Amino acid sequence: MAALDPRRATAFGRYARDDDRWRPGYPDAAVDWLLPPGAPRVADVGAGTGKLTGALVDRGLEVDAVEPDDAMLAVLRERWPGVRAHLAGADRLPLPDGAVDAVVVGTAWHWFPHDAAVAEVRRVLRPGGRLGCCGTGPPGPTRAGPPS
Repeated sequence: MAALDPRRATAFGRYARDDDRWRPGYPDAAVDWLLPPGAPRVADVGAGTGKLTGALVDRGLEVDAVEPDDAMLAVLRERWPGVRAHLAGADRLPLPDGAVDAVVVGTAWHWFPHDAAVAEVRRVLRPGGRLGCCGTGPPGPTRAGPPS
């Protein structure tokens, strides 16, 4: 895979407020499916303005939001002031080894340098932890779960 252009990480920053206003949230069933049972601490990587972060906070979880674009992160910090917000990319997660029960990614995995992101996810997950990715798209038939 060709290296990703690092400018892509901040491509939406100048539209952060519009992105927050118009981007849809995530269905409750999808968010629940992403999380292992009893997971108290979760990292939302590529958190953007906090659409998925908010759904995690609403479930009473301890959330570390990681986002490489400071403009997007500024909106997240305004909306969710109690969340630990980190300015960083998926290839250098600012969390200790084994820090979280789940790493979740909403509509962002395609932006990450995959090999480095996988290594970082492995590093920060506790034993038995889970990586969960979801996305948003146009209305239509949907399904949750692993491929058939």
